[in-house]
Amino acid sequence: HKGDVIHYFSWILRKVELRSSLGEIMGEYLPFQEKHSIQEAQINILFLGTFDQRSIEETRRFAQAELSEELPRAAEGRGVAFQVEITDPTAPAIQQTIPSGVVGFQFSRVQGNGQVARALQLENNALSVSFMDYESWEVTIKDALKYLRPGLNSLPLEQNPVVAFSLRFIDRYTYSGNPGDARADQIFVRGNPHITPHTFEAGPTWHCNTGWFEHPLEEGDRELHNLNVRSSLIDLSSTVTMDHYAIRHLGSPRHTQVALFEPPTAAIGLIDALERLHERNKSILGAILRPEMLAKIGMSK
Repeated sequence: HKGDVIHYFSWILRKVELRSSLGEIMGEYLPFQEKHSIQEAQINILFLGTFDQRSIEETRRFAQAELSEELPRAAEGRGVAFQVEITDPTAPAIQQTIPSGVVGFQFSRVQGNGQVARALQLENNALSVSFMDYESWEVTIKDALKYLRPGLNSLPLEQNPVVAFSLRFIDRYTYSGNPGDARADQIFVRGNPHITPHTFEAGPTWHCNTGWFEHPLEEGDRELHNLNVRSSLIDLSSTVTMDHYAIRHLGSPRHTQVALFEPPTAAIGLIDALERLHERNKSILGAILRPEMLAKIGMSK
C-alpha cells in the first residue's frame, strides 16, 4: 500500500538521520598508538662545531662494532662540493661536482613494514638517537644512553665540546569522524597558555606555533621550548600533530664524558636534564589536552 511505502521510507530516513547524528557525536580524536600518542621521540647531543673526517670514521667503526646487533643497518653520509669556473663571461659557466669524504653516519633497525624503528646518527654537529617504536620513557632513556655512549667514546670532546642537548616529541592524534567536523576544542582545553584562541574558531585546518625560554636555570644555562601544533588532512583523516622541541643550552661546555654525565655540583648532567625536559613535556600536555584525552594516553590528572 502507498501508506505503508511512505511509512517505510520515512523510517529509513529517520535511521539515516540518527546514524548521521550519532556519527557526529561519536567522532573523537584517537592517539597514534593504543596507549600513547608518540609518533617519534628524539634525543640530541649538540657540539660546538662539526668533526673532521678522521674522527667521524673512527666513531663510526667503534659504534658499529658495539651496536651491530642492536642497529644492524649502516649508512654513510658523504658531502658534495661544487666548483664553478667562468673563463668567458659570454659562455655558460663550467660546473663540477666534487665528492668529499664521510661527513656522518647512521645505524638503524627496520620494522616489518620497512620503516626505520630506531636509529643512531651523527650529522653536522649533532649526535642523535630517534625512536619511532616508542614504548615508554624508561625504555627510551635506557636505550638512548646505550646507543649514545659508544659514539661519545670516540669523539674528541676536548677540541669540540658539548654545548647543548635537546629532547623532541612528535605526537599524533587522528579524528575518527567526518574530517570536516573536527574542531580544536575536541582535543584541547580552551584558554590554555599554548594554543591561541583563534585556533578554536578555525575549523578542521589550522596551525599554531609558539616558543619561550624558561627560567631560572643552573650555571647560566638557557632552555628554549618550541611547540608547533597543526591540524591537517592525512590519509583522508583530520589529524593533529604536535611537535615539541626543547633544547638546553649549557652555560659551560662539557669537554669530557665525566663532565657531561657527572658535572660539578652547580651544573646539571645529561640524564637529569633529559628527565627534566621529559617532565616539562608531560606538564605541557597536561595543560593543553582535554581530560578524556589525557586518560586515553595514561596521563589522567
